[in-house]
Amino acid sequence: MRHAPLLSPPLVAYALALLLLSATPAYAAPSPVGLAKGWQVADTGLHLGGYGTQDLTKETGGPWRFTTEDLSLFSNWNATSRIRVFSELSLEDVLIAQSGAGVRTDAAALAFERLYIDYRTSEQLTARVGRFLTPVGHWNQIHADPLVWTTSRPIVTDIPFPTYATGGMIYGTVGSFPRQIDYSLYGGNGDDTPGSPGKNPYDRLYGARLSYAFGNSKIGFSYAHFAQEIPLVEQNDLLGIDWRWSRGGYAVSSEAIYRFSSLGRSQDARGAFLQGVAPLSTRLFGVARYEYFCQGSALPAVHLWVAGLALRVTRTSVLKAEYAWARHNSVGAETGFLSSFGILF
Repeated sequence: MRHAPLLSPPLVAYALALLLLSATPAYAAPSPVGLAKGWQVADTGLHLGGYGTQDLTKETGGPWRFTTEDLSLFSNWNATSRIRVFSELSLEDVLIAQSGAGVRTDAAALAFERLYIDYRTSEQLTARVGRFLTPVGHWNQIHADPLVWTTSRPIVTDIPFPTYATGGMIYGTVGSFPRQIDYSLYGGNGDDTPGSPGKNPYDRLYGARLSYAFGNSKIGFSYAHFAQEIPLVEQNDLLGIDWRWSRGGYAVSSEAIYRFSSLGRSQDARGAFLQGVAPLSTRLFGVARYEYFCQGSALPAVHLWVAGLALRVTRTSVLKAEYAWARHNSVGAETGFLSSFGILF
């Protein structure tokens, strides 16, 4: 298996730039909505919540589509003071109404998005077993649509690595305030199925993540190794860096990855995004994002731009609308008019 230099010059330059940008005077993660309270089931230790998403889109060259994208139910059961069981059951594409094609419900699918057990020994160490979101970058771990600023998802947070892992993980926080470091070490199966062009099933996944908050910023570093068996047997090593900053309603976030392939440099993947959010009023925010992604030398690099608005309808709901356009859209990223209404409950 070929191993390229882990610290490539572009990634080193990107890391140094983020460290300089984040040297600002405590950090609060930016989110378009507040967290919902959900429902406490008597004194059972069981807490229920979830979110729903309704999309209205007209992708480039396609029809208008009105889709009940997600109806997700969270259950969080504190079995004991140390043991917690969490699950997310999702009903996807419940209803699709498309111009010229009428209304259909045959695409509805029910799936356990997440199902795991945590055993907490201390703040420094918790063990997790089950199916969970792969801790690569920041965006993939937010998960719920109402908690992100755009209807579309950045390419580098979706295509280059498995979204979910099934196996085990240990995680926690070490150090003392303000020098606290969050860490996670995990391993298992990629447990992913094809979800978009260019994304294939993975397995034999393991990796690590470290993140550090200081001032108004948080910076994270990710590593993941995984095998891909379709269309060819391939070993991948992924390095990632992510950074977030927020202050006074303004927010900037970015993620970058480089994925080394055992099939040679011509199959390497690399990409990044930079997103900014600015308040236009107490409830209305402007959002802009630029993305770059290159998957192998045979395909041209994708350059994608997103401009949109996010309106906080209530504390736990958000209405989003954006327009996305791309040059050399070789991976089939969503472009055109995209909008959604999401609510946490």
